[in-house]
Amino acid sequence: MKKVICCIFLLCLIISACGVPEDSQPKAVDSPIGAQTENPLDQPDTGELRSEIIYLFSENNSLLPVSREIPTDELRVTDLINELVADLSETERDASLSTAVPIGLSLSGVDQDEDVATINFSAGGLEVIEGEELTKALAQIVWTLTETGTLDAIFISIEGDIKTWPTPNGGDQQLLRRIQFMSYAPEVSLGITQ
Repeated sequence: MKKVICCIFLLCLIISACGVPEDSQPKAVDSPIGAQTENPLDQPDTGELRSEIIYLFSENNSLLPVSREIPTDELRVTDLINELVADLSETERDASLSTAVPIGLSLSGVDQDEDVATINFSAGGLEVIEGEELTKALAQIVWTLTETGTLDAIFISIEGDIKTWPTPNGGDQQLLRRIQFMSYAPEVSLGITQ
């Protein structure tokens, strides 16, 4: 019985040592990326902003979620595409982040049916890049638009014509999902140090 009580005591001691220490007051945590606060698209400022995640590429060629503050609006997909096309912030450039989404990419419209959306671009954007730059741009678009879980998959059309796009993990596809771009997935850190 004495051994059982000793073991329970040791187990409680170990568990309590593994917790996160409490602070007397909340503290801000600095992100290496930070949030972009400038308004690159000169949209009307209503004073209300919301935080959204877009995906950029890190130096090691993997996607990295970045928070952007954008005007509150009902056009969420449009806003996210506009953020992907916008110039990188100084903080993002300093962190050596990059984008494969071409600056000339112009959104013509979005049609959403439940958890699938058709994103229609004007000619002269995605179809002018090829190879890995194209698959990276597609990965950024797919991961960004499916971040919140309201969209599961997307079709991408040019001038209303749904195209077949290259994916690194599944050949050429029309219906694009995150799983097809897992080779670019953000790196997961388990926080283990030796």
